[in-house]
Amino acid sequence: MPRLNRTALALAQAMQSVTERLSQEQANQSLLRMPRIGVLSNHELYRDGIVEILRQHGFKHVDGFSSCRSLLRATRGAPLDLALVDLPHEKEDQEDVTHRLRTLWPDVTIVAIGTPLQLAARAPGVDGYVELPSEGTSRLSALAEAVARLPHGPVKFAVSPELARQTRTWASLTPRQRQVLGLLGCGLENLKIAASLAISERAVKGHIGVLFDRFGVDNRTALALIACRAGFAPG
Repeated sequence: MPRLNRTALALAQAMQSVTERLSQEQANQSLLRMPRIGVLSNHELYRDGIVEILRQHGFKHVDGFSSCRSLLRATRGAPLDLALVDLPHEKEDQEDVTHRLRTLWPDVTIVAIGTPLQLAARAPGVDGYVELPSEGTSRLSALAEAVARLPHGPVKFAVSPELARQTRTWASLTPRQRQVLGLLGCGLENLKIAASLAISERAVKGHIGVLFDRFGVDNRTALALIACRAGFAPG
């Protein structure tokens, strides 16, 4: 009998521990508000996939949009908490998208999705990143949960060392150097770049030399590939 009493006591204690843990989890869940999430991508299957993933993780107020204009129009009457921007399938300028979203909703958390190169080149000023191909659905749900836990945004997220390194490289470029790089990515020769920007060919060569140094390459083809892989276009 004493052994049975000890077993019963152990079971009761174990059940109490489980009950307390479940109660705590339910209490934590009740603290989460249901954020409104917009997914911006002009690729329908990809956009719908992200929407479905987040809904499966319990986020009910998730909608997809093919353009910034449609997103802004749909969210004008209710606050947007989290905007997910798909850079590989998004042709609109990310800085312009960020500005338009922040003008309407100053507290919105803006997260860009793309490779480290695309993110560093095209997504300055956003609050967080989903780095492809290393990060996936778990990162998306973690970002949404973080936004849900805070009453006001925007929420700022840490970046990987590789993205931080590439961001520093792109941030070191002048607007003119970015223009030259974009035109190189379009396949233009020095004379045509000079004519397009109304500068001398010598100035173009000087900018290209700086770009060689910044990106650690030694030929125009490598620079053109960087521009193309970043989805970078001249401003």
